[in-house]
Amino acid sequence: MKYKQMLAFRMVMLTGSVSQAAERIHISQPAVSNLILSLEQHFGFNLFERRKGRLIPTPDAHHIYENVSEALLGFEKVSQSAHNIRDHKSGSLRIASMPGVYGATFMPDVVSEFLADRDDISVNLQIQPSLKIQRWISSDLYDIGIAELPLIHSGIESEEFNFKCVCVLPEGHSLLKHETLTPKELENEPFISLNADHMTHHQTRQAFADAGARWKVRVETQLFLSAARLTQKGTGVAILDPFTLKYDSHGLKTRPFLPDIYFKIGILYPSEHPRSLLAEEFLKLLRERLLDFIPNT
Repeated sequence: MKYKQMLAFRMVMLTGSVSQAAERIHISQPAVSNLILSLEQHFGFNLFERRKGRLIPTPDAHHIYENVSEALLGFEKVSQSAHNIRDHKSGSLRIASMPGVYGATFMPDVVSEFLADRDDISVNLQIQPSLKIQRWISSDLYDIGIAELPLIHSGIESEEFNFKCVCVLPEGHSLLKHETLTPKELENEPFISLNADHMTHHQTRQAFADAGARWKVRVETQLFLSAARLTQKGTGVAILDPFTLKYDSHGLKTRPFLPDIYFKIGILYPSEHPRSLLAEEFLKLLRERLLDFIPNT
């Protein structure tokens, strides 16, 4: 039994006419008649009586009509579902983001933009530490993650993004007279640093060591967001990423820092399983929004 056979049968039942059925499904009248005849041969009984050029439904036709209509509805649902998948308007995504402004602001903004014209898509967005996100992606528990690098788990593909950090100071700070800041200008200046195991901590410590300058760390904290708040309160100066500056720069002034300090994050996804069309479409948008924070890209 074929889709066109069932469609022709349903249209004849609805319109009571071969000619009207042919018009509705955009085929010729003989084609409709042949489809009905082949369907009757498939069933092994007549669906219509032929009277003076008209098709009169038999009781058996009325009996099977509801089942045929349900089958056609199933076909139509499958077709619409495939159409929505192809046009990235149906499905679900599991997304994990590291904390700070990434999980609180940046990723919600990207997800909201993506869902703006996609009413039938559902998203599970979870905020977790980078190492936990790596475990989730490695275990195929989530489709896409954004986390700090390097990777320590297998089964993950990643796209690396490097963001140049800047030095931030509270408004009115005496060092704002300098156009660029180096470890020499910042020697013995109270500093807000991320934790000792963070990549920017390692780079900043090395920069001061290479310059022979004393790095006076007053506060260590886990998140750039906390470092920004402490700097706003005048507790010290800090090295911040461009994301935090975009979403929480009130009361802060920036200066380029030399040598360059980079913050590296990655888009992560499972390496052992193919990505859905929906995931690929979201990745395109995510890449674009990440690149917005890298000048001249």
